[in-house]
Amino acid sequence: MDKISQNRKNFFIYFFILLIMTVFAIGVRRTELLSSWQESGMADFFLGFVLLTAYISAQMLKMFQLPLLSGYIFAGILAGPYVSSFLTADMVDRLRLVDDLALSFIALTAGGALHLSFLKKKIKAIMLNIGLQTLIVFSLVLMFMLFWGKQFNLIQSLSSVQMISLAILLGVTAIARSPSSTIAIISECRAEGPFTETVLGVTITIDVLIIVLYTLALAVIQIIFSGGSMLHQQALTALLVELTISLLFGAAIGKGISFYIERAGHDLPLFLLFIAFGISKTSLWLGHFMQEHFIYHLHLEPLLICMSAGFTIQNFSRSGSLFMESLERVSLPIYVLFFSLAGAALNLDALLICWPLALFVVGVRALGIFSASWIAGTINRDDPRQNRHAWMAYLTQAGVTIGLAQITERQFPEIGVYLTTVVLAVISVNQIIGPITFKAALNRLGEARNV
Repeated sequence: MDKISQNRKNFFIYFFILLIMTVFAIGVRRTELLSSWQESGMADFFLGFVLLTAYISAQMLKMFQLPLLSGYIFAGILAGPYVSSFLTADMVDRLRLVDDLALSFIALTAGGALHLSFLKKKIKAIMLNIGLQTLIVFSLVLMFMLFWGKQFNLIQSLSSVQMISLAILLGVTAIARSPSSTIAIISECRAEGPFTETVLGVTITIDVLIIVLYTLALAVIQIIFSGGSMLHQQALTALLVELTISLLFGAAIGKGISFYIERAGHDLPLFLLFIAFGISKTSLWLGHFMQEHFIYHLHLEPLLICMSAGFTIQNFSRSGSLFMESLERVSLPIYVLFFSLAGAALNLDALLICWPLALFVVGVRALGIFSASWIAGTINRDDPRQNRHAWMAYLTQAGVTIGLAQITERQFPEIGVYLTTVVLAVISVNQIIGPITFKAALNRLGEARNV
């Protein structure tokens, strides 16, 4: 039996299984719940149903050369509160605990995937991409919002000051990437090579840089709203201190993990999951402890801690290979769980409200990424094929972008609600198309090893 016939047969098998599962789930959904423990059991059932559906959907899409990640996200969208409501908004909120674990795990993987020897060789390419993408993407989105933003009904009522502030913040959020999606696609494709390493270095560095840039942007917005003329350094200094402590704390944890691996060397996947979860919860506890006992708000960034820990293990110990192998052994359920819930959380209502503006922002952002990556590649004398396809690796957005928009909504509610609505809509589009374009780029450049 040839490959096409086998794929067709497998597709119909998966489709039949999915149909049976859906009919069964609809029947269970109509069951009357008489107690709280039955409600809890129903939530567990539907979570398990979504995970199985996500896995099967991913296998079906894989036959069309689409990434597994897209299957997980699409299944989450269909099962989420905006389509079928198999997972209600309350269920999705209660499962945020999973997000903490998954993001910390992915951050460990991201740090471990960075090889210091390669970064030293590609530092020029990475810095060029970061600098040009930051400058060009921010400038294009800012100018688009300032000159054409008033054409969209959603934000026509904003004053000039509010429009300038919204344009600045939207320009900064457009710079952000999604390391979790990048790592998932690289892991799925078993991608290796200069392009993959450059993309990983750029994506992770921008994820750290965006926090600093957004803090500066909020300070500028505060000046615009208050009519002040000086930029206060207190918030920026506190941020830099917190980032430095996070990096050092992560390095210390990395040395501890490598010591354990070298001495014990067994049950590593469970140990690493425990560490990932512990880092997330410890950073939150420490922030509350410092606030309560010392009246000082210390916010350590769990993702940065995990990235630093993974980087330390990979580059400053003999345990790097075993560390990455252990993470890979438990990566599949983590990715299925995280990205299916991410799909369920995508705000389709926001997309419906402002889809014209969101699509224009997506397009302008993509144009900026293409221009920046092409210029950077040309200056660095990269392969022309890589220059043409590099932009396809940087479209994904999620995670930190949503958090930054929510911070703005709390500090500047007069523009925050508009920013959050547009950002959620833009992320909904980018998180769907980004993994597809990235996998296509890896295949075209010959760095995907599983084809």
